[in-house]
Amino acid sequence: MWNYGPGPDIVHGLGLIVLGFFWLLALAVVVTVLVLLVRFLLVATTAAKLYVAKNSPAAAPAKTTPAPATVVTPEVKKPRTPKSPPAV
Repeated sequence: MWNYGPGPDIVHGLGLIVLGFFWLLALAVVVTVLVLLVRFLLVATTAAKLYVAKNSPAAAPAKTTPAPATVVTPEVKKPRTPKSPPAV
């Protein structure tokens, strides 16, 4: 608990008012910083979208005719033969 020393209750009340004022001031600073941060992020995101839209290369035109289909024939494998033993 906050202790302002001995004295009449008015001193404790004034101390409470001053402490409350500083808490409200700190809250206002935190809220202001958060609002500025969110505003900065929104503006930066919009600017980045505009930059990408302006500087991105043009999209390649779509092909109207598909490429001819190729038939893949399976590879024929030779049968395996056992190795011959070494000559003695």
